[in-house]
Amino acid sequence: MSCITEEKQAQFREEGYFILERVVSAEQLKILREACDHLIDAMHAEMDRLGTDHIHISHRHKRYHIAKQYDRAPRLGEFVFSELMAEICRATLGDTAFLFYDQYVVKAAEQGMAFSWHQDSGYLGFSHTPYITCWTAVDDMSLANGTAYVMPFSHIGIRTLVEHVRDDVTGDKAGYFGEAPGVPVIVPAGSVAVFSSLSFHRSGPNTTDQMRRAYVTQYSPEILRRPGETEPMHLGVPFLENGRRILTQ
Repeated sequence: MSCITEEKQAQFREEGYFILERVVSAEQLKILREACDHLIDAMHAEMDRLGTDHIHISHRHKRYHIAKQYDRAPRLGEFVFSELMAEICRATLGDTAFLFYDQYVVKAAEQGMAFSWHQDSGYLGFSHTPYITCWTAVDDMSLANGTAYVMPFSHIGIRTLVEHVRDDVTGDKAGYFGEAPGVPVIVPAGSVAVFSSLSFHRSGPNTTDQMRRAYVTQYSPEILRRPGETEPMHLGVPFLENGRRILTQ
């Protein structure tokens, strides 16, 4: 039986998101945590090689965004192409899905930086078919440790892509500067927030003494390409065909 009810599907259509609590198995959560440690170590090694503490929007011991590394960490693909992710894709995208992007989003203890209101589609820079983001809580999430906030469509009346502005200091892009607070994703580890690439979301700083980890996988209903290019943007890995999983790891 699917963990995604008709009510969740309706909420996605109307508000752009839904939240699934405690749907990741203990074994898969262990995989996510071990993979995160592995990839942070690799990120530090690359920073050392380059002689820097800052790569793109990752900042050493403050915030890490480790992207497109699902095939470089032990067993991480088992989660990326799991039946849980297939269920989510079927409920939101339909029977065809591609892995578009993946990344760990980590806020270090007592130093994690905030992340501005943005749409994931705002980072692409061209018109495209909306995709979905699956934001998986690798740790228990709270206001104190900088959990994500999702903005329901009805709260700000925005369902389309808007222009974003880049912060030259952090590298972040932002597209909403109003006062609407959004909905905080306060969930236990092993929960997944699912939202449209057109949904605004942000996160706060981590003020606790523990690291706060989330793993993001994004799936598209078609291969996304930049205008005039033939190669897929980012990953473009086939996942679902006629509702069946092509890849399982």
